[in-house]
Amino acid sequence: MLTGQVIRALVLALLVLGTQTFDAGAEEGIAPAPVVAAATPRPTATPRPTATPRPTQPPAAVDADLLAAGKAAYLANYCGICHVLPDAETRGIFGPTHNHIGTLAGQRVTDPSYKGDATNAAEYIRESIVAPSAYFAPGAANGRHPMPPYAHLPADEIDALVYYLAHQK
Repeated sequence: MLTGQVIRALVLALLVLGTQTFDAGAEEGIAPAPVVAAATPRPTATPRPTATPRPTQPPAAVDADLLAAGKAAYLANYCGICHVLPDAETRGIFGPTHNHIGTLAGQRVTDPSYKGDATNAAEYIRESIVAPSAYFAPGAANGRHPMPPYAHLPADEIDALVYYLAHQK
């Protein structure tokens, strides 16, 4: 017998899949090309040599309440239907993994193939939530199951999601 939560998850998955458009060439194995706006060139950072080691800043304290709110938002919005995230015990099947996304997001914004507007990990995660078509991450199924934008969520919920995902190191 199916539980209410399983039924809701199946209905959501059907709704997401039902709103997708597919390229006629997809059946022949031709993936649709993502639409990408022309990016303005960003200057590349040049590392500065340091003569003496600088004292390191102590790590910022983790806001346990915001972390919990982010995890609750992640689960409430069924992010785990598409994304794998061990911390949330999700095993999604369409989207790229969110395991270590806090670290990966910082690496992606420095990748020459990245064409979005983010300049740090938190901005990248926010962009991925509210404007996911700005950049198709590796493992994003080549746009065949694109993530819908979640810009409709309240700002505090998006902030909590960004905080939670940024802490997945």
